Amino acid sequence: MTKTIRISRALIGIALLTSCRNYEPKPLALDASERAFLVRTIDAPTLAQYSAQLGARASAANAFNAADGLSLDEAELIALVFNRQLRLARLEAGVTAATAENAGLWRDPRLGVDLSQIVDGVTGGVEAMVSLGLTLPLSGRLELEKQQAQAQHRAELVRVAQQEWTVVADLRRAWVRHASLAAEAQAAGDFLVRVAQVTAIVDRMESAGEIARIEARLFRIEDAKLRGQLQAIESDLTRTMHEIESLMGMPPRSDRNFDADFAFADALGREHHDALILRLSAASPSLAVARAEYKSSELRLAREMRAQWPDLEIAPGFGEQDGQRQGTLGIGVTLPIIDGNRRAIAEAEAAREVSRGRTEMELERLISALLGAEERLAAAARRRVLLETTLLPLVDTQYAEAREVARLGEVNTLVLLESLKQQLEAKQQLIAARRDESLAAIDIEEIAGPQTSMQKKEDAAP
Repeated sequence: MTKTIRISRALIGIALLTSCRNYEPKPLALDASERAFLVRTIDAPTLAQYSAQLGARASAANAFNAADGLSLDEAELIALVFNRQLRLARLEAGVTAATAENAGLWRDPRLGVDLSQIVDGVTGGVEAMVSLGLTLPLSGRLELEKQQAQAQHRAELVRVAQQEWTVVADLRRAWVRHASLAAEAQAAGDFLVRVAQVTAIVDRMESAGEIARIEARLFRIEDAKLRGQLQAIESDLTRTMHEIESLMGMPPRSDRNFDADFAFADALGREHHDALILRLSAASPSLAVARAEYKSSELRLAREMRAQWPDLEIAPGFGEQDGQRQGTLGIGVTLPIIDGNRRAIAEAEAAREVSRGRTEMELERLISALLGAEERLAAAARRRVLLETTLLPLVDTQYAEAREVARLGEVNTLVLLESLKQQLEAKQQLIAARRDESLAAIDIEEIAGPQTSMQKKEDAAP
């Protein structure tokens, strides 16, 4: 018996030494994180190394050079590297990766020791029997468990890709708003220059008594009003700049230069509706997430179904009884005749139906959202064309004729001021139309999903 106990102790010690891990604390270092964030730059080695792995995007951005003003392609690269939500999503994907890596393992063996003593016997010796219980996964449940964990990890990776596409779309929208405000600031600045030129003439005419002071004051009032509006625009311009920096995961800076315009959106969302529907079905990130989750729910149901069938449990043992050494073999099988894993199967079936419904409803939502975005794009494009072909030529002609009349000596200050205001308002309407058109195109791109390299080649072909 003593030898048997020694063997048991040795087995337990070996098992604990080879399989157990020790806890190691890892304190937070927020001070170091703060310093790293504040000194983060867009030409850091981390970005250069990561951008080399983004083949399609890196080639689209050509040679990365932030010194000449940050382009949208370069900003997208930076956001994919440093955006806070994306970095967190990738860390969270590590949880499912760890689950998938350690799923489907055999159950730990069970070491048992049976001690017995004959109470009314002549001798008071204690007899021991040592057994090692093993579960043989003959049902195939563990393989399905591993497949489900891998499917859950793939779904998490698809979810990360969806968040990357969402961040790109959010960055593009912020870029458009920044470009719109920059264009408004430029238009307001041009207006102030022209008002200043006319005001100088009006002041001379007022001094000469050719126009009343009340008329001359209108120009100074308009100048003061627009300067206040320009300050508000510049404040919004700074806000959108910091919004872009936040999406990029960069610290705020006042001297950052963005090469913002509307040109990038001219090629977005211009495909035929049927082509967009096909692209949506194949490439929509949110639909891909729903599909991946449905695949995981299918594997969950398959695993629960397989769990009905029992695994084989064996327990070989060794010990002494009545002074004789003995070997034993215990065999056990769970009979699925009462429980049969019915609850888990029913829950898995219901979860699969939920996942199926979520996928179908996501497709419906995407199609509806696509139709709405296409309508907004068409309406904004019609408005832009109307402004470019009708209103802008009219206000330009009006201002040119008012200046020509003034040059000939017949200055009508009210007509001249109104012509300037109409010209500014027409420019503001055109900027708003371009902004709305670009935002609708970005919405279409976000809904339809990223284009593959083959789709891009087909679109570029004549």
